Amino acid sequence: MYSTTIETWELLLSPIYFGFAALLCLVYPKGEDRTHFTIGLTARIGGGIMYGLIYLFYYGGGDTTAYFNTAIPFLNLIVQDPLLGIQLFFDAYSIENYSVFTESTGFPYRYIYADISTFTVSRIITPFLLFGLKSYFLTTILFSTITYLGTWKLYVLFKRLAPSSVNLALFSALLFPSVLFWGSGISKDTITYTSLAYVVYAFYFTFIVKEVKIWRIVIAVAGALLILLIKPYIFLILFPGALVWVFHDRIQKIRYRFVRAAIVPLTALITALIFGITFSNLSPILGDYSAENILQKALITQDDLKRDYYGGNTFDIGEIDPTIVGVLSKFPIATFYGFFGPTLLDVNNPVMLFSALENTFLLFLTIAVFAFRSPLETIRKLMSNPFFSFCLLFCLFLGFAIGFTTPNYGALVRFKIPLVPFYCFMLLTIFYRKPVGYS
Repeated sequence: MYSTTIETWELLLSPIYFGFAALLCLVYPKGEDRTHFTIGLTARIGGGIMYGLIYLFYYGGGDTTAYFNTAIPFLNLIVQDPLLGIQLFFDAYSIENYSVFTESTGFPYRYIYADISTFTVSRIITPFLLFGLKSYFLTTILFSTITYLGTWKLYVLFKRLAPSSVNLALFSALLFPSVLFWGSGISKDTITYTSLAYVVYAFYFTFIVKEVKIWRIVIAVAGALLILLIKPYIFLILFPGALVWVFHDRIQKIRYRFVRAAIVPLTALITALIFGITFSNLSPILGDYSAENILQKALITQDDLKRDYYGGNTFDIGEIDPTIVGVLSKFPIATFYGFFGPTLLDVNNPVMLFSALENTFLLFLTIAVFAFRSPLETIRKLMSNPFFSFCLLFCLFLGFAIGFTTPNYGALVRFKIPLVPFYCFMLLTIFYRKPVGYS
């Protein structure tokens, strides 16, 4: 195991890494966006450092340090024997591959190395470790800075969709506290959230605006692959939502209302068929999330996360009948927890209080949108706007999925961060009557 404490030399070198971030603020954004870019990047780095400090000194380690300690042996091996190191870097775990590591390289954690989702994280951070001089602290600063570019693209998208809602876009995409904390450090969540932001951004410009650029397609494909490797369920929810988005956009442009109404059932059927075929063809990649295994995976995950070694910070949605009807019967309670858990009534430590306050804000914002604005107008806006339709479907199904499979609050607050920016932006723009379009 390698040291993940913060030593004096790391603090002395940190101004160089902060300087790199400052340089990025000068050269990357354009015009008036520079101020918001700087605010967002500063908050992002702060979130990444806070995440690291909490895990190092409050929890005493965790997955984040395990990813770090698994990546270092691979970096050492690449330095000692580049050809062998690179070969193992891209190979899957095996006893033979593991036996190559020695005392001089160090040994990766088997449980990280043997799992493709966790090993992908270690693979991704290995280059960052090289430039971060094998320092957890410096690597975190660098990792937070580079991955910020993905969330910046989400801000750009929100700003384009609602030019009169720049501050709402800034808060939703770049400054929401839990997303800053859980989505900035060395973790699965940072990678999948950043990838999601790139995919949605590229999807909008490629399929909605029809402004095709090769770099967007490449980065979207790379982001989708990372999501599939690390958290496949996000892709399974994102894909049908994206289909609805693009079909809805096309339908909205049809001049005659009766034609639009007649086409809706057909597009729903086409969406279902495309998703079904894609889901079936991806089964070898999806593993536990394939059609044959997904329900069993959900039940096993829920049972595991209730165990004592997770600290007892759990909730119970009741006994689950492993049938479609049984699963759907849990939709209301599971979705509530997916969006708003933990509540203030569930708090038993400082970290939970932080999450509960945010969830209270989201709950009151949800109530306010329907209570202080016309419910019918709100529903009309949600159903008539293609982007809101995407946001609603993505957030509802992701909220249900994590509420159904994740009865542990510690995991829940991390798993929900992909939905928070979309949900927050959608509600805030409706509440403040900010128009959202494609101009």
